[in-house]
Amino acid sequence: MMSHLLPTLAAFVAYCLLPLAIAGSGLLPYTCAPGTPEATLPFCNRALGFSSRAKDLASRLNVSDHVNFFFSYPGTPYIAQYNVKQWSLDHTCIHGINKLHGVSVFPHAIAQGASFDVDLVKRVSNATAVEARILAAQYYQHTGGQNAGSTLSCDGGPLANSAHDPRWGRISETYGEDPFLIQTIGVTAMRALQNPQSVPGGHADDRFLATRQVTRHYLAYHGGSGDTINGTRYNAVYNVSSWALGDSYIPTYGAYQDPSRGAADGIMCAMTEINGVASCASTYLMTELLRNTWHSDAIIQTDCCDSLTAMVHAGYKNLNASGMLAEAVNHGLGVYFGFNVNEFRRDMAYNLGNGTIKEATIRAAGERVLLSFFRLGFFDQHASDFPFSNASIDWALLDGPAHRALAREAATKSIVLLKNNQGVLPLFMAAEKAAARRSLVGPTVLVVGPFANCTDCLWHSYNGIPSATTTVLQGIQAAAHGTPGATVVHALGANATCGWRCSHSKQESCWSNPSSPAALAIADAAAKARTADVIVLALGLGATVEAEGCDRDSLGLPPVQQQLLVAVLAAKPAQAKTVAIMVSAGGVAFDGTGVDALLYAPYGGEEGGSGLADVLFGTVSPSARLPVTVYSQAWAAAMENNVTTSLLNLDLDVGLGRTYRFLPADNLANTVVWPFGFGLSYTQFRYDSLTTRRHGQGVTASLAVSVSVANTGSRDASEVVQVYLQPPAPKDAPTTATGNAAGARGRQPLLWLAAFDKVTVTKGSSETVSLTVTTDQLMLAQEDGTRKVVPGTYTVWVGGCQPGCPATSTSGTPIKTTVELK
Repeated sequence: MMSHLLPTLAAFVAYCLLPLAIAGSGLLPYTCAPGTPEATLPFCNRALGFSSRAKDLASRLNVSDHVNFFFSYPGTPYIAQYNVKQWSLDHTCIHGINKLHGVSVFPHAIAQGASFDVDLVKRVSNATAVEARILAAQYYQHTGGQNAGSTLSCDGGPLANSAHDPRWGRISETYGEDPFLIQTIGVTAMRALQNPQSVPGGHADDRFLATRQVTRHYLAYHGGSGDTINGTRYNAVYNVSSWALGDSYIPTYGAYQDPSRGAADGIMCAMTEINGVASCASTYLMTELLRNTWHSDAIIQTDCCDSLTAMVHAGYKNLNASGMLAEAVNHGLGVYFGFNVNEFRRDMAYNLGNGTIKEATIRAAGERVLLSFFRLGFFDQHASDFPFSNASIDWALLDGPAHRALAREAATKSIVLLKNNQGVLPLFMAAEKAAARRSLVGPTVLVVGPFANCTDCLWHSYNGIPSATTTVLQGIQAAAHGTPGATVVHALGANATCGWRCSHSKQESCWSNPSSPAALAIADAAAKARTADVIVLALGLGATVEAEGCDRDSLGLPPVQQQLLVAVLAAKPAQAKTVAIMVSAGGVAFDGTGVDALLYAPYGGEEGGSGLADVLFGTVSPSARLPVTVYSQAWAAAMENNVTTSLLNLDLDVGLGRTYRFLPADNLANTVVWPFGFGLSYTQFRYDSLTTRRHGQGVTASLAVSVSVANTGSRDASEVVQVYLQPPAPKDAPTTATGNAAGARGRQPLLWLAAFDKVTVTKGSSETVSLTVTTDQLMLAQEDGTRKVVPGTYTVWVGGCQPGCPATSTSGTPIKTTVELK
């Protein structure tokens, strides 16, 4: 922990403990409960809309109250005059409520993206919202009714950022690299977390929220997460073309802020400078896009690591902290969420005193915060029809059996099977079990590696602490229990990184000394491998390699794990089955050479071990798909040697690093180890009878797609049906061997995901799957950033993976047809 944070953290602790003095004296009444002095005031009149009620309450408060709302971290004080409850910003909700104990930890965001399962993501997010309400109710009682509960405001809501670059440390927090996947999964998560409900008897545009979500990080924030290769995020200055904004950024953020889809209640301006303008002080971002184009009323807040201080450090306009605060507030900033609270409080007083910030501006910001109070039901908890009342909450759901079962299901559905040589998986099928019964000698399973028996490695980041976590070893032990005579043996083999953090170049060969702990651990693993029938290698990256504040300079395994892998494969019996699990978000450049089966397991949460065991032993057929492209080491080297592809200068107009959408098929073999959208099943699928039907044209165009999906294998399974569009190539823009082209072709994706659905097909049957490609997914960004449907003949590909995926695909080769767009 950095020393300069300690005063702020100490103040926060004091703030949290202060209300305990009244905890034993009974609860304060709800603000607008019948019989309270406030019940007769307009802001308690439920016949009025939320906006009118917020305006009335705001008018009764003094400017210092509104300043306190602006500085909602570490928390606003209780306002006794009107019994206005405390609140604060201090939690994320992307895979459970972080920072607290005894809560569910679901698979991380990237794992939810890998599921390609909208219904699953909705249920996980709804469960998280329920736990947020339980925690808020507990805190309300614990503070004697003074605090409404900080868990209801998720300043770290679903990310709209995409994983352009697998070296980026924060990929675990994203839903993948594809804009449409992020929009679909991310917006589903955001809406389910907010869980909008109609207000009985209220205005049609008023909705109670279970929680409020803040979309991150607005706008072009895609690299440099701290200990970066090429700099730090605290001087993140990007030049982004209008085309790139229209292609990669604006559609995704616009989807999160679309009122018709249940807009996010807040948005976090990034610690970036875009085209010479700070994100938190941009008329284009804050007014033209957010307010005028998207018609969003979202509260604009800073990043908790301090968007304002970052710009001061970067020398933005040579402003000091006071000037930067005024610049941001006057461009619409509504909440400061950062560590330099005391300094900026002094700066706020100075700016209000000299008129640089008008009192009316800060009052308007405070009124918008109060509107969120009303949306969260702070003033309607007493009402019998309030959908999230404390009295109606089942506290036993908090990390209880139902949510743990959901966590296990989500973990299972997020695991991607990449290689399954000769059907080695699932393990211990009926024939093997029968043989074991006859011989009374069961198989020996060696579970080895740094991710075999760890807990926090499955949580990764932005997590709470669950009541229990099932490790990979524990999951395998429980699953193998059903095989007579089976023995499960464990070996550490090596720790995750041998003390290395972020950069391979910084690691010393700690295993070179035969008597070193790492060398001894590897030798122990190799010795145990010699007598094993099945070897499960639990390898990967973890939060010391890829996380906020930690970007990679290599896409391979940490060197100590490479040594472990080589030693185990060299020692194992020839007939032993080997399964490698790669616990990672951005992927590991390993093609499975030397192992029989390979799985991508993206931080599965509290039941990550159970989920892996369910897949390994065939309780469930794997159905997830890669949400990112897993690139080769050669790709990483090319990125490092190109000035336009450093994390802080990633050029989305040309060159590498623009995701699978810009990779030509003839270059996949040299660039990609495992493609976006790829994943295997334990059964086989066949696609046929593809039809398309165009509706409308131009800005009203859409495409209806129908395809028959047959399960030709021996077991029931789920399949991710994917629709990709390939646009007509401009005649004046020949494609080069590297995928970069002259003229318009270099600006145009070669291929993109336009629709998907996850369907379950029973063995021996088929399902007709209908999908819709919306107008938004038919549009291409133009040079000025606008989007339009470009007339021409498009190729429509449908299958279980993208065109050009490995021949080992259990979905066969995608099928195609063409459609003419006008």
